[in-house]
Amino acid sequence: MSIITDFVNQIELFLRSWALGHLNQITTALTASLLVIFGDDVIRIVKNQVRHYHFLIRMTAFVLFCAFGFGALSVFIVPGLASLLRYMGDQYLVLTVVGAFVWIGWMAE
Repeated sequence: MSIITDFVNQIELFLRSWALGHLNQITTALTASLLVIFGDDVIRIVKNQVRHYHFLIRMTAFVLFCAFGFGALSVFIVPGLASLLRYMGDQYLVLTVVGAFVWIGWMAE
């Protein structure tokens, strides 16, 4: 039984060290997935805010928000999410990342 426990611990240690080395890419993927899922809702809110304005203003607001708004959201969410994952502790990192991607997949359905 000790051999199985040692094997599982080695796999978990390998996955944890790999995830720590790729934490920026993991949080970027999580952020991009969240923006894809909730992007329609955010765009709908922006459309409701500018629908009473002239077409050129609506179009400009939409283009600016899509170009700069989603980019700014990505830039600000990624470091916060990375620090949140680090805050939860290294021992739970793999479980948290897998759980986050499962939750995002569930939300996408």
